[in-house]
Amino acid sequence: MRRFTGVLTLIGVALTMFAGAQAAQAAKTVKVSGKAFVFNHMDTYISGATIKVREFPKISTTTDALGDYVLTVPNDANVTPYILSGEGLLTKHDKTDDSPTGTVQTHWNEIDLQTFHTRGQAIENANFQTPADFEYNALKGILKVPAREDGRPEQCAIVTTASARNVRGVDYHGYWVNTPHGVPGATSVEYPALDGPIYFNQFVIPDPTKTETSEDGGIVWTNVPAGPVRIVTKSPTDRFASFLATCAPGRVINANPPWGAYQLSPGEKPLAASNVAASVISAKIVKQGKQRRVARVALNIGENIEADVNVNVRGGGVGMLRQLKPRIRRFNFPIFRQVKARKATIVVKLKDASGVSFRTVKKVNVPKIAKPKKKWKKRR
Repeated sequence: MRRFTGVLTLIGVALTMFAGAQAAQAAKTVKVSGKAFVFNHMDTYISGATIKVREFPKISTTTDALGDYVLTVPNDANVTPYILSGEGLLTKHDKTDDSPTGTVQTHWNEIDLQTFHTRGQAIENANFQTPADFEYNALKGILKVPAREDGRPEQCAIVTTASARNVRGVDYHGYWVNTPHGVPGATSVEYPALDGPIYFNQFVIPDPTKTETSEDGGIVWTNVPAGPVRIVTKSPTDRFASFLATCAPGRVINANPPWGAYQLSPGEKPLAASNVAASVISAKIVKQGKQRRVARVALNIGENIEADVNVNVRGGGVGMLRQLKPRIRRFNFPIFRQVKARKATIVVKLKDASGVSFRTVKKVNVPKIAKPKKKWKKRR
């Protein structure tokens, strides 16, 4: 009886896991949440700020009294949250219990986060380290960033931190307690290649003489042209997640902890939302006329990727392997006339510049086609 009960328990667990996986795949939306606070002032939360999403202009929310926000965004999509510039009387908070310790009138500046790709799981602690005017203007001056009349950079700037594992999977106070949280000795490479980066020294100042991260962990790129950039960070002793920055003129992108270039435990894989900003829009086999069939695959691509597409059908399969640039791409694959199978499998593997890949498998129907008409030869 005990063995039978154990078997039932295992079956129940398996069914629960399967149902959970199915629910994640079927989810139409996911939550993105975090806290907005003033850069270099972790006790000053930004309340009443507007947060939006670049790819979905109608989606927006407002931070609450503690600077917290929640966005509901589409699943299986690229999303780049950003905070609008604003000004207000902000409350400072105690590190232990969030009790108020004073107020300060502050103007904060617009900041983008990295571009995430939603994959059925909530994206938590997507925090905004948002600079007030003093830090914003000081960093522009130190880095000699060409600026427009409105104070925004003429091109784009990207900032991240090679951050320690202990600031991930904790709440904001755990993150605060574990600050500073930089990992020294790391270097970053960009795809496509850029000039830079510049690493911050231990005094939180960009230092062009440094060739790797300090205990601060900060890394910055200035004058970045428009387009998506995949940042890959490495060191001789540590592994880090990569991230995607989607640049445009005037943007400052801060892929800050616990996202961006976050440290990975031995054997740990990056969180799914960090990689491969691309998805399969559709995959199916359709008839073209009475005697022809094609497999149609549509991809929504947000960065430079490698696409490996295979149509597996008994009686004749086809496929391709290509390097693709950002845009919506559609491909047709002929299905041979002699194929009589009623089912096929379309497998799409998408890989980003860091080497991380995701695979989508679609089981599809193969429509029947008319038999070719026989041509009768005339008798002589």
